[in-house]
Amino acid sequence: MKKNGRITLSVLAAGVILSTLVRIYVIVVHTDMMHTGFLHHGEELLCNGLYYGIVLAAMIAAVFTARADDKRLGVPRTASDISGPRAVVLGFLTLFSGLFAAYEGIAEIHAISPMLFLTISDLIFAIMLMIIAFFTLYKKSFTPGLGYSYSLIGVYCVFRGIHCFRNRMVILTIPEYLIECLSLIGMAVFFVLLGGYLSGNETKRTRKALCFWGTGSASLVLSSALGTLIASVIAPEEIQNRIVYSSYAAESFRQSSMGADAYKMVIVPWTNVFLGLLIASLLVVMFMKPKGRTSELPSEETEQND
Repeated sequence: MKKNGRITLSVLAAGVILSTLVRIYVIVVHTDMMHTGFLHHGEELLCNGLYYGIVLAAMIAAVFTARADDKRLGVPRTASDISGPRAVVLGFLTLFSGLFAAYEGIAEIHAISPMLFLTISDLIFAIMLMIIAFFTLYKKSFTPGLGYSYSLIGVYCVFRGIHCFRNRMVILTIPEYLIECLSLIGMAVFFVLLGGYLSGNETKRTRKALCFWGTGSASLVLSSALGTLIASVIAPEEIQNRIVYSSYAAESFRQSSMGADAYKMVIVPWTNVFLGLLIASLLVVMFMKPKGRTSELPSEETEQND
């Protein structure tokens, strides 16, 4: 069996694409961008049900397709298969995540109402991410210690989630706030599980759990980022004017407006975007054909002869 795990990767791609389309639709048609940023009254069930229904369906489907792809490929895949160019790609994505974490930490210092908690956590974990990225690029493979260090990214996601809940007084009613918080929860679980996988301590359910949480968190963060970016280009002008690309711009507008129509939609933090890309790339390399190995499962002909 020489094919890659295409079914699971197709589910991941479908989840991201469909949830992005729904996110664009919700922003353009169902969000009161001119005033509150809330969904129009009475439309919450439709919008949330459609969006989160697609994400949840992709998460559940990924669990079953992961099992089917394992049988199709016929070779147990381990962290040792993620080496060479595959590890380099993951190293660069980890590096960019660290660079943007440092950028956001420095930017928070100059915010109108800076939060020391976010600044310290961003700067500390930015250094950690860049160290992990350096060793990944240097070794171009995953040792148990290096693989386990990726679980620390899950701790960083927990810290960012705490900040999100503390800083957002209204979460459930503003779609992008809720998406950011949920995606951080999913990423935290994913990276903790990933540490076990890359360090060689996986169980038989680890890969399926990675597919479940990885598909969900990647779909949430990437669809939110892509949906907001595309809406900022194709939406009507009054909506485009309400979309900004930094939390500083949104905060400045809120302060200057004194609470009257003081909402502007902000794209997902770039650190989250690159962590989402890292998750998607990890799922891709997990389901690529192992290098230089043939099937370790008995073929049908061998079974019949036995």
